[in-house]
Amino acid sequence: MGNYFFYGTLRSISVLEKVIGKTSNHLNIIPAFAPKSELRLVIDENFPVIIFGDNYTGVDGILVKGLTDDDIARIRFFEDVEFAPKIMSVEAGGKHQKAEYFSQKGVEPSMNPWFYEEWKEQDEALTLVTTELWMQLYGKYTAEEADQYWNDVKKQAYHKYHSQQ
Repeated sequence: MGNYFFYGTLRSISVLEKVIGKTSNHLNIIPAFAPKSELRLVIDENFPVIIFGDNYTGVDGILVKGLTDDDIARIRFFEDVEFAPKIMSVEAGGKHQKAEYFSQKGVEPSMNPWFYEEWKEQDEALTLVTTELWMQLYGKYTAEEADQYWNDVKKQAYHKYHSQQ
């Protein structure tokens, strides 16, 4: 398909670039909107999951075009075993467009909303450290194999981040 809608941490260009391991200059990135949706904090994590319902006002994100096969493989590793790609319709560039997004697979949404701007201010810097450490496992392990190291990576990132403050 080639179109991806990112609504959570991958909406951050800094995180996206850490994940794909290079600049995003080759990508076409435009603002997008997913109607009838809402972001919820994943239980025991600082990232969101998207949920859908007629009563939800919708979610802002980005529509990304031009990802290479390697970019997509790296993104799928980053999304781990907790999210699976699905297709949805988003509003971008004044029209409805089909895009892949990552839907919950192995995670539970909490009742708490997740706000991108709040995350960016409070948690993006730690997420960048965590992402850098997590992506060091890419190519060494499958996402399924690497999943056993997730809590260790989070602890290591936490200590690394706070030692730099």
